[in-house]
Amino acid sequence: MVPVRRIIDWIDSRAPFRFAQSWDNSGLQVGEPEALADRVMVALDPGSEVVEEARELGCQCLVTHHPLLFRPIQAVRTDAWPGKVIARALRAGISIVAAHTNLDAALHGTNTQLQELLGLDVTGPIETEAGTAGDERYLGMGLVGTLPRPFAAGELARRLGRDLGGIDVVLVGDPDRQVSRAAICTGSGGSLIGKVLESGAEVFVTGDIRYHDARLALEFGLAVIDVGHFASERLVLEPLASFLRSRARAESVALEVFVSRSEKEPFHIINGKC
Repeated sequence: MVPVRRIIDWIDSRAPFRFAQSWDNSGLQVGEPEALADRVMVALDPGSEVVEEARELGCQCLVTHHPLLFRPIQAVRTDAWPGKVIARALRAGISIVAAHTNLDAALHGTNTQLQELLGLDVTGPIETEAGTAGDERYLGMGLVGTLPRPFAAGELARRLGRDLGGIDVVLVGDPDRQVSRAAICTGSGGSLIGKVLESGAEVFVTGDIRYHDARLALEFGLAVIDVGHFASERLVLEPLASFLRSRARAESVALEVFVSRSEKEPFHIINGKC
């Protein structure tokens, strides 16, 4: 078995928590650092169904990408979120650790997985944070680079939908426009639209694009492919689980690491055509 604090140390060695955005709340969310674990689950979200899945598998630690707690709460109500998740985890003896924007910005993090899926030849980040210069583990918030060949925007959107598991994607812009310079940001990248435009990218692959961000992109001729928050970030779970397994082996620690199978894309596309 291994203390939860050691699992946190392993994550920090791969995606230092100091890389996290100032508004973020990564790290230990529920539990105590000295609690012991020999089974860990990795998931995107700390939802009730994921905590229950972890309990059924006998996991004592749940590592998620999204934090359960973003800002202070005024009460822990066990009949409402997030109190009911906190209570369920504590009753089951499950510590919850979040690796959020630190994992987004890290080498081998969420954006690396999307970059590899696209075959993007990276030229730099969309945005960098102060205090990260010289750290080879830091990649940046989002990436800009060159696609392996020019694509029609619609063709690239279809390819992403296929490679991300046959999902529906949303395209902003002309499907026939040829694009070769791309920017990517897993999760919600709408706040980076201005910096994407400055980068000279012709297409932006991200999730959670809002109407006014789409309008701004259209004004400047930027194609946007919205692959969804869930699909863009779930790519990181297997690599993160593999990393934790490798660290456990290197330290001769008996640790099983699972990837959640219960969580699903929360959005459903309903065809309105008769």
